[in-house]
Amino acid sequence: MKTVILAVVLVELLVNSALASNAIQLINKGNDGGTVYQTVNINHNVNVAAFNTYFGTHSTNAVVDYNAGLIVYQMPYKRICVVSRMNRSSFPSISQLENMIHEENPSLHALHTNYGVSNKVVRNLYQLGKPIQAMCGGLTTYWATEYPRPDSLVGGRGCAGLHLLILDVKLCGGITFF
Repeated sequence: MKTVILAVVLVELLVNSALASNAIQLINKGNDGGTVYQTVNINHNVNVAAFNTYFGTHSTNAVVDYNAGLIVYQMPYKRICVVSRMNRSSFPSISQLENMIHEENPSLHALHTNYGVSNKVVRNLYQLGKPIQAMCGGLTTYWATEYPRPDSLVGGRGCAGLHLLILDVKLCGGITFF
C-alpha cells in the first residue's frame, strides 16, 4: 500500500509543477451513494494529464503522456497497471482535453475506449518515461491494445470498467480483474 501511495504522490508532483498547470476537482455521488472525489491535473510543460478517482479501495488513476504517446491506467486495488499506445487520430489533444473537462457537463463528451489486455508484462518501465515509471513502479504492468468494440476481443476472462471523469474505459481479456 505504501508503494501505491508513493506512486500517486510522485505522479502528482511530476504533473503539478507550478507553471502551466491546470487542476480540476469534482465531488460526486457514486453508484452506491458514497462520495467520489475526482481530480484532473493537466501540465502543458511536460504534456501530461493525470486523472485520479478516489473512492475507497477501488480508487483508480490514469496518466496520458502526450510526448511518449502512451496512456496508463492504474488499479492499485489489483496492484496492476495497464499501458497502451495512444491512438492520436481518436484521442483529443491536450488542449482539446482541457476544453472538454471545462465544459459544464463534461460527461456529455466522454471518451469511450476499449482495450484488450495481453498477458505480456512490461519488464522495463524506464523505457516508458518518468510519469509511467512513477505510477507503475512496484506494480505488475501489462500491455494493452485499443479496440473499437469490446466484443471484438477474443479469449477474454473478464473486463474492468474505469470511469475517470471524461475517460470511460473498458479493459478486457488476458488477465483476471476479479
